[in-house]
Amino acid sequence: MKSRTKGKTGEREIAGLIQDLTGWDVKRRVRQHGGDSDLEGIPKWCAEVKRHATAARGDIRTWYGQAARQATAEGKLPVLFYRRGRDDWRAVWPLAVGLAVQHGCMWSGYEWTCEGSIEAWAAVAADCEVKHD
Repeated sequence: MKSRTKGKTGEREIAGLIQDLTGWDVKRRVRQHGGDSDLEGIPKWCAEVKRHATAARGDIRTWYGQAARQATAEGKLPVLFYRRGRDDWRAVWPLAVGLAVQHGCMWSGYEWTCEGSIEAWAAVAADCEVKHD
């Protein structure tokens, strides 16, 4: 599958998963410009989506950095959704979501992240929406 097609397919897939878990109207951003989130409809979060058969830790760090820069520009929290080959989707987000909201980018570096299932991230994101409205 070509890289661009694989990316679009992955963005649609993760948007559907998030929508199923949260009830939010999440969609793939059709017209993306440099610095735009890959998905729209996730309150308070700026999402980057990557599919790569052999993603190494260095790739994940780089992709998360991209998400963090985009989130800072949009005044949102960064989240990276990625999937290796036929593996499950994973999410990487700031470990201290409350601190990231209150103190900005200091807490959004890769060294301050946690990684978990899409379900775990969705629970944190839903809780964040309630606490920070």
